[in-house]
Amino acid sequence: MITIPKSISNYCEKAIIGLLLAAVVIIPLFFDIRLYSVFDLSKVAVLYFFSIATLVIWTILLTVKHDFSFSHVSINTPILAYIAIFIIATTVSINPVMSLFGTYKRFEGLAATLCYIFLFYVTIHFITTRTRLYMLLISMAVCALISSIYGIFQRCGVDYFTWSSSGPRVFSTFGNPVFFAAQLVMVLPVVVSLFFIGFKEKEGKDGIFINNRYAIWSFYVVSVIIYIAFWLTNTRACFVALLGGIVPFLFFIFIKRSTERYPFLILVVSFFIIGIFFNVKPETSFIKHFAADVQNEKDSSDFFIDKEAEEKSISRKPRPWIAGKFSVTGSSFSRIFQYLAAVEIIKDYPALGIGPDTIGIVFQKNLAKVFSVLEEDNGFQFPRQDRIHNDILDTAVTRGILGLGTYVWLLTAFGVYVGRNYRRLNNRDKILILGLSSGIVCYLIQNQFSFGNTPIVTLFWVMMGLCISIIKINTAEGNGAGEEAQLKQKKILQKKENVPSPGKICFKWICCVSILAMLGFITLFVLRIYKADMNFEYGRRILNYSERENSALMVDKGLFFINRAVLLNPYETTYRDELCKVYLQKASNTNDEKWIQKAFVHAGNSLKVIPEHFVGFFHFGMIYQMLAEKFNRPTIDQAIDFYSKAIEMDPFQAQFHGNLGFLYLNKGNTDRALEEFYQAYLIRPATVTYLERLTNIYLQKGEMEKALYFAEKAVEINPAEPVYYNNLGAIFLKKGMPDKAIESFKKALELSQNGQVYLENLTNACLSAGKYEELLDCYKKLIERNPSVADYYNNVGVIYKKKQQYDEAVRYSQKAVSLAPENPIYTHNLAGEYVDLQQHDRAETLLREFNMAYPEHGYVNIYLLLADIYLKNFDWENAVHECQRVIQIDKKSIDAHRILGVVYYNREQYDLAKEALENTLTLAPDDKVARELLEKIEEKTRE
Repeated sequence: MITIPKSISNYCEKAIIGLLLAAVVIIPLFFDIRLYSVFDLSKVAVLYFFSIATLVIWTILLTVKHDFSFSHVSINTPILAYIAIFIIATTVSINPVMSLFGTYKRFEGLAATLCYIFLFYVTIHFITTRTRLYMLLISMAVCALISSIYGIFQRCGVDYFTWSSSGPRVFSTFGNPVFFAAQLVMVLPVVVSLFFIGFKEKEGKDGIFINNRYAIWSFYVVSVIIYIAFWLTNTRACFVALLGGIVPFLFFIFIKRSTERYPFLILVVSFFIIGIFFNVKPETSFIKHFAADVQNEKDSSDFFIDKEAEEKSISRKPRPWIAGKFSVTGSSFSRIFQYLAAVEIIKDYPALGIGPDTIGIVFQKNLAKVFSVLEEDNGFQFPRQDRIHNDILDTAVTRGILGLGTYVWLLTAFGVYVGRNYRRLNNRDKILILGLSSGIVCYLIQNQFSFGNTPIVTLFWVMMGLCISIIKINTAEGNGAGEEAQLKQKKILQKKENVPSPGKICFKWICCVSILAMLGFITLFVLRIYKADMNFEYGRRILNYSERENSALMVDKGLFFINRAVLLNPYETTYRDELCKVYLQKASNTNDEKWIQKAFVHAGNSLKVIPEHFVGFFHFGMIYQMLAEKFNRPTIDQAIDFYSKAIEMDPFQAQFHGNLGFLYLNKGNTDRALEEFYQAYLIRPATVTYLERLTNIYLQKGEMEKALYFAEKAVEINPAEPVYYNNLGAIFLKKGMPDKAIESFKKALELSQNGQVYLENLTNACLSAGKYEELLDCYKKLIERNPSVADYYNNVGVIYKKKQQYDEAVRYSQKAVSLAPENPIYTHNLAGEYVDLQQHDRAETLLREFNMAYPEHGYVNIYLLLADIYLKNFDWENAVHECQRVIQIDKKSIDAHRILGVVYYNREQYDLAKEALENTLTLAPDDKVARELLEKIEEKTRE
């Protein structure tokens, strides 16, 4: 009869096996679209829940089963060292909280790592029979099959969900094609090994699937499906892993003749044909993907502003020669500087690193030590990094040289353990070990160019545990203890076990209850984090909806849910950053200072969580800038300080430089403003705001070539915007290139027919170029748009006068005078046109009436024209009178002195004439009329 404790222990053991199988399947497949972190948080939460559930059951098992003993593994010591360094690195981390739980959307901190290692030990202790071994291997294969089929459906456009990042590279349930490919390339050799062992000679009744050919060939089908899905990911790191892990595995199987030839050839030929097929197709070709990173030669002479940067000693970091071999937009180029930045971090934190999963805090700052953006890069092309795409460097950065040492020790000890026991395995287990080892090698290879996430790292540790389990199972079978023998031995031991004392039993149950209570609290904490992200995503969706519908009520509702997310998980800065952004938008829209105060609180809390948080510094900069601009507070200097701190932590954010440049510009510091706007332009050259700022500053400084360069860039980026053509025309006009200016203004008018400013600028350009026909057309269009502007009529009159069409000139000038009778210029022009028509009386009358109406006008040309009319009419007295009025206003009037000389000469007042003409020559030595009259006066006086 089975006692209750024994019955409980049996159920516990089965439950643990079931949870392990479920974890292997569900962690990779599960995702929750209700979360903002759809894939990462959902998977790590499942990892936590399965680990906690397993630990709960294992705790109960240890309590009720008195003869349980932990399986000794030779790699226990390096694992303990690995954990110890991990814990120490977390404790001394630059941000211990982040190192404990992991950064947002990665979650690879100490908590997740302990779960991985826990599942490793679960695998070793409970995968103790061949049946359990195959169940776990098949679970891995089924999981890969399901994700592969989903990936293939995605490629065919069949997907229940709509993803923002959908494209030709499939990502299945992983959210990233790299992670998906990593799972496939790790599981593929395991499925292939299951296929191969089916063709081995029968090895007793433990050899499952051997008698079922359909089951054997099903593994072939599964491997082909996984292989097809792998090619659809088009991931280079995993392709290298495929070559470095699976190819040696197949080669080793072949040379050792570990399986029958014909299934081996069928598999290899199938894989080869599928590989050729997908490499022929451009969208799935790995060859094309590798070639896309190769650098195309550029003519650096196209970027003369970079030469200016050299002259201004703007910081430019030298680039290693290998970087020149790759395209700036490719990931290979960014990897080079990523590794160099990692080296800079290691220099600062050599022993224990910066702490697990904290790279995102300091990476951009250290990247700036080894990389600067050039204009020819066409912007800052690197994605923001929170992991180093190299396992060795990532480990050294986050856990230092000591952490890297324990990691290498662990892998080495594992390899030695497996290698030492490999020869003692039977052929079937050798194939399984080779398949699992190949998957582990694939993981390690791809991690030198990428990194693992929750399902991938879980699979890695479980596969390591399976290798040890296979060795232990094989050893037990080799000692003559099969599954039946082991069961009999257990029964014998159970009969002989000594019942512990009541005190010991009580102590065990107290420990059990304490552990269960602790795990309960941990579960509640995980649920809070999960629920916080659900609230954040729900609030974010409401805010997006409110923007489209312009609903203030919906904004308040969205803010409510994001605030709830902050309450549930106050350590996540992403939520606070979103709140700050919304509060600042509301402050800008409503001019209500209470929203700034709320943003101030959350920005401050963000910096408490992460003191180096670049977004927190940026938000403080915006807060102080808004206080200065909208509420007239003296906070410009504080805004500059916080923007400078934000740039120090992340120098590759264009908005940081742009905002700082704007503040410097307002303070009149154009040199610093120019430097910041130029950096913003280098980072985001397609943002025309920065181009406009640079254009205007260079215009102010009189550097027309540079102003023209940026104005042309703005037109190139946004050719549909008339303002940029207008700016370009203005620069051409200042450079004395009216023809090009006319072309630019015309383009602006084409894009904006109602652009009054553009038409006026075109008019000025045509005037500068002397293109009177086009100028006349421009003025007539201006008159059509605004017939009340006297200046337009006057200018048309001037043009007609130049064309000697005096009647038309008079008509338009009369209109100008009627609209602005007080304007002496219009009156003078009209009188001049009367003179041209020989209508001297009308001209004289017009000018006399104007002088009477506006006796203080002071416009000398009126008096000069009237004097000239009197001169032609031989009205000497009035001519002298008008000239004297001019000289009273302007003693240096050449025309007034000349007319006086002519009048006095005709009146035979030679002394006065001589004086007036000499004054004329003093002001204008080359005046022919004055010189000729003086000669005549000399002749007259001699007589």
